[in-house]
Amino acid sequence: MNRLNKTAILVILASCLVTAHATIHEETGWIKAFDGQPEHYTLTRGNETVPVAPLTTLLVGDQIIVKDEQHRMELMLQGGTKPVVVTNSNSPFEITEEGKVPTALGEFWKSVKGFLNYWYDTAPTEGHPITAAIPKGDEKQSPSIPWLTHSTRLIAGERALLLQWQEGKAPFTVQVTHTPLWKNTIILWEGTAENTHWITTTPLNFDTKRKYYRITVIDANGKKVTRGFRAVASEKVAGYPQEESLTWLLQQQDRHKWGFEIMQRLAQGQ
Repeated sequence: MNRLNKTAILVILASCLVTAHATIHEETGWIKAFDGQPEHYTLTRGNETVPVAPLTTLLVGDQIIVKDEQHRMELMLQGGTKPVVVTNSNSPFEITEEGKVPTALGEFWKSVKGFLNYWYDTAPTEGHPITAAIPKGDEKQSPSIPWLTHSTRLIAGERALLLQWQEGKAPFTVQVTHTPLWKNTIILWEGTAENTHWITTTPLNFDTKRKYYRITVIDANGKKVTRGFRAVASEKVAGYPQEESLTWLLQQQDRHKWGFEIMQRLAQGQ
């Protein structure tokens, strides 16, 4: 799998953004989602400004500012067990000791961070949070989606997707499509990422009848990439539990197969 080599969405190393004294005991959770664009928010860590993106991990002492009344940011603190909403009225919002990862969730949190380190090709350094702000990269290159391969699976159902890519020149047109046998391609969703290398779709129904879905990213120069995944019914997956399924997914060795599903669970706070 061709994973990111640099600081990244959807999503990259942030060791340069934190103090050398950060420990796992200061870690709290991650950014789940937010309205609008990253510029509508400010995330500071000490004297540093941290790029705002979904799945960026957070530390005690981080401060979040929502710049206007119409936007809000959703956080998952206490290792992903406590949802918190930050708005203009309760910002600046500082993450306190109360948001720390509970000792009982230590192993689960290590699994989450271990997966994110793998997914975004970062060094698994204890206490160093990860930011999902994928850099622009080479705008002359075609966009690429290294996270989707021929073996990628998504559990069927209605859900919004966090989509990420690298390279290419903004703005980007992003499509979720399905091509029925012997028929023309159907565009199920289309959106524009003005200045980011990620976007979140509206809720879509991914069913096993359609099975195969494709993601297409087209950049400002008309260069594009298309990659796909297959929707599968949870009851058809051997060993898949109906409860604690995220823990089960994190334990699977085939990250090419289940990595995209794990990313969606984390982005949805499940």
